[in-house]
Amino acid sequence: MDIKITDDEALVLFELLTRFTEEGLFGFEDQAEMRAVWNLQAVLEAAVSGPFLPNYKVILAEARDRLRDEGNLTNADAEQEKGRLALWLDPEQIQFLANEWRKIPKETPETIRKQWGEVAFRAMAALHKAGIKHAPELPQSGEELQVEE
Repeated sequence: MDIKITDDEALVLFELLTRFTEEGLFGFEDQAEMRAVWNLQAVLEAAVSGPFLPNYKVILAEARDRLRDEGNLTNADAEQEKGRLALWLDPEQIQFLANEWRKIPKETPETIRKQWGEVAFRAMAALHKAGIKHAPELPQSGEELQVEE
């Protein structure tokens, strides 16, 4: 499938998505970002037929399965097959986990940073699946989590 967007839309969308992937924040800093998303949605709406079909939810689930990274980090059945356990926490506790990884000092070994990143990812996915909006808290200047090796 080919979709057409303007150079300006591409640049603004690139910045928005880069900020989201690097900071975990998906919010509009400028109305131009909202306009670029609306324009992209309109282009996609004209290009795909799935949303207008009666079995849309099934089509969407199948598309997600095909697109999902290897390992299915947010698929409940795949998690159970791996022997992972459900951990019942209050939403505030999950938000705490999702925020604390941002405080890890930059000099912390990559293996520890990766483990914290995976915990934070799972925490944010749990909040999303529960329909709870998560507003990431960025650490204050000089605020770091103490990590023991």
